[in-house]
Amino acid sequence: MTTKKFAKQFEQLCRTIINISLEPIFGEYIVTQNGKRIGVLYENRLYLLSTENLKKMLDGAVEENPFGWAYYRLILIEDIEDIEFLKKAIAHVYHDLYYHTQFVTDISYLFKANRAYPESIVKIYNLHITFLRFCYENKLLKLNPLDKQDRILHLNFENNDLTEMGAEVFHELYRKWLVYTDKNDEKSEERNNNVKMLEKYYSKICKEKEH
Repeated sequence: MTTKKFAKQFEQLCRTIINISLEPIFGEYIVTQNGKRIGVLYENRLYLLSTENLKKMLDGAVEENPFGWAYYRLILIEDIEDIEFLKKAIAHVYHDLYYHTQFVTDISYLFKANRAYPESIVKIYNLHITFLRFCYENKLLKLNPLDKQDRILHLNFENNDLTEMGAEVFHELYRKWLVYTDKNDEKSEERNNNVKMLEKYYSKICKEKEH
């Protein structure tokens, strides 16, 4: 059985990983990203679904089926405290299994997760207006996700919604933006509208892609 304490610790570790959530099941937890199954917390350990790129990343990793999860093979992730390592492992699994046909991101998940905090929902909505407008104006999204009053028209974005450039930079830009705006203080509103910071992140990501 996986303890609630371990599950909460895992959720805290995954705060900067987009759209990770847990679903309790028979004393354990299914790990999902964008609503898609990527692994499980079992007896206070993280197991991710085995994929080709995950196996390459974890050279020599042994596939397991610790509790008879039919049709799936799992790989134990030992060092979940290394957040960069964890991000890469999860990214490999999601990309291999779902990337081409599934969500880039599901903004509605953030609203659901903060439904008990109305002020947080307003903050989340506003920071996404800034981000989505920037992405469309810089030709990262094919269609404008905002109406003439800057209201968000779409909460779920798939890879097909991205331009060729968007496919290259959207994920990293979005991750940096969420980390940057994940603060609650007197400058929160200023950060939520800081297009110059988005420009800075965008330029840096593009330069890194050139090398």
